[in-house]
Amino acid sequence: MKKSLLLIFLLAASSTASAGFFKAIPYYGNNPYLFCKLGMPSDCWLPGDPVTGSITVTDWECYNPTSALVYKDVCPKAFPGASGSGALGSSVDQAPPAQPVSASADSANADH
Repeated sequence: MKKSLLLIFLLAASSTASAGFFKAIPYYGNNPYLFCKLGMPSDCWLPGDPVTGSITVTDWECYNPTSALVYKDVCPKAFPGASGSGALGSSVDQAPPAQPVSASADSANADH
């Protein structure tokens, strides 16, 4: 178990190091996708646009700027090819709906 965790850590570190930037995220098990998508509601802020690093403070009384600064530092670098829409992963094209095939069309194709 420890060896597999070490292997995963080394692979993640080497792939991030090749990009030229690495900062450990002490939230969500060091998962930048979850951190940039969910933010830290318990620290009273929500993510705005991960590409620009903008956030929305939900309550100034309990706002924790430490996690927000990590967000502003990590998220724009974690997804450099993302659009400015704030929706990570939204650039994937949807597959067109399947066209229903009638039984007569299937039997006609089977003859050829």
